[in-house]
Amino acid sequence: MTKGLLGFILSTLIFQSYGQFSPTIDYISSNKNKWTIEVPEVQELIHIIIAITPTGENDLNMVQHDTKYYKNVMNYFQKYEGHEIVRKVNNLLKKGRYAHVKMDACGFFINEQGRIVKDKTYKQLNWSNINYVESLTSDLEDFSVKTKFREFYKSNLTFYNELIELMKIQMPIDKQWKWLEEMFPNKYDNYRITFSPLVNGSHSTNRFEADNFKQTVMFICGPITNPNWTDKIKEGLMTRVVFTEIDHNYVNPVSDKFKNEISKIFSSRTKWTSGKDSKGYGSPISVFNEYMTWSVFNLYALDTFDESDFKTINERVEVQMSDWRGFSKFKEFNQKLVELYKNKNSGQSIVDLYPLIIDWCRHE
Repeated sequence: MTKGLLGFILSTLIFQSYGQFSPTIDYISSNKNKWTIEVPEVQELIHIIIAITPTGENDLNMVQHDTKYYKNVMNYFQKYEGHEIVRKVNNLLKKGRYAHVKMDACGFFINEQGRIVKDKTYKQLNWSNINYVESLTSDLEDFSVKTKFREFYKSNLTFYNELIELMKIQMPIDKQWKWLEEMFPNKYDNYRITFSPLVNGSHSTNRFEADNFKQTVMFICGPITNPNWTDKIKEGLMTRVVFTEIDHNYVNPVSDKFKNEISKIFSSRTKWTSGKDSKGYGSPISVFNEYMTWSVFNLYALDTFDESDFKTINERVEVQMSDWRGFSKFKEFNQKLVELYKNKNSGQSIVDLYPLIIDWCRHE
């Protein structure tokens, strides 16, 4: 699977959960201070259905079309595009519920009888108070049985596991986790990372908390297999994919403390955005958070990679944000934050730089 630009991330918003998390004592003890990477079965079922919808067939950001796996999916499942569940999912996509559906799918599993069962750990995984998959389970079961989806999924388990092992190499989670918790006050007990080989650039994340157990869940693309990049550059670019989801869980709560000030400064959308993906960020603070999360990744890259690799990664992120995604002043913002970070006192963290970068934004 070859990742091209890795640059069309639209759904990177995050909101605080609203009490939909009910982990058992066993769940907490099994997942405390751990992370996982997985291709959940029901989520993959949903992604396959998305791929054969009219929306998925025409959206290169939502579905990655240039892989062997995608071609296999289309050859196997496209003849079922007239199924009722395909129509229902396509209607949800047209209403902008792509992230909601894929996220909620991770709260279901298929039991031995082939029934799609809700995981009681989550009421829903998306940011609203509606579970967008719960009402679809009968149609999903029917599609799964008629297409023999489980046989297809099981036949690809070796492929999924190879991608998981590659992701572990390309985005070392422990390193990111340690760095973020040195820089920010928020602490998490578990990272759950889900992906599909069908995902291209539409990523999302949410955070959950119950019984003093804090979890962040990410929904991203698969690893990079482009042979033209060195292993270190692959690590940097793939780390960016998961990092800019993870760090929303650290950046956003700090930003909330400066919400009024940020909202005033970033209300001038034409100054900070120029269309493209930035149109998906409706509030001033969501625009600021996107600037901040991607720039914080570059600070991590500065601390992690040698000067040459950092230069390549940093420049790519600046082009990605400014030119491809429409966050028009990102290059200037990023260079200022890097400068502030390099000149900070030894005891300071990124949180201490917030007033300084906000003041810079005010005078731009």
